[in-house]
Amino acid sequence: MVLWDRSLVDAVHILSAAGYDTIEIWADHLNKTGEAPGAIEKALRQTNLRCTVHCPIIDVNICSMNQAIADTSLDLYLAALTAAESMDAVLFVFHAGNLFSRFDPLDTYEEKLHQALDRVLGHRRTELLVVVENMESDKPEEVVKDAGGIAKLLARFGEEIGVCWDCTHLISTAGNIDFLQDIPRIDHIHLSDALYHEGQPARKHLRLGQGNLDFERLFAESRARHARVISLETVLIDPQLDDLVQERSRMETILER
Repeated sequence: MVLWDRSLVDAVHILSAAGYDTIEIWADHLNKTGEAPGAIEKALRQTNLRCTVHCPIIDVNICSMNQAIADTSLDLYLAALTAAESMDAVLFVFHAGNLFSRFDPLDTYEEKLHQALDRVLGHRRTELLVVVENMESDKPEEVVKDAGGIAKLLARFGEEIGVCWDCTHLISTAGNIDFLQDIPRIDHIHLSDALYHEGQPARKHLRLGQGNLDFERLFAESRARHARVISLETVLIDPQLDDLVQERSRMETILER
């Protein structure tokens, strides 16, 4: 959610000026500004930018044991997907919900997840690709947070879904290598650094170079280079144009190695 305090139309023009070719639009940002998707789509055409759309994340859980929360969360997902299609998005990023506590039954969680994903896929009016993101590996309430968790969904839904690899969520170089070697496909990347030392909490979504992920090793894995889109997911509070240009340059340096 870079440029959170700006309108999305402004964000499109700013990122274009900084040399980006794609913007990831967070549904929460769209809900906050109340902008019409048509106005954003017009700005995308004017700047020749593509977009991806990220599902809502603020106070939502499509797998909540509280059915009212699960239903409202799913309605927000569906509205975001409709907006994504109206903006001709390249893909839609899907979060797989979470447990409330370790006492929640996994079979109930999985049933809710499958039903929600069925609804999302059935809601599409285009061939928009829905990509499932790996969640934070150090959070016990998360379930779909490694290659195995995503593989279960791929086995059930097949080519109807894709994979979003979020490297900071895996917190370490070793965790990312394991993921890349075990996952059968990658369609989208959320790129940011992580700082992790054994026995200490991980810091995530850092600017590139501020953590200890070995990106040279990660992008030596061939599957890491198969993504349709790579999105920077670094925390930048009210960035200046130069900040955005520098971060794009760091990303390009990683990819050129």
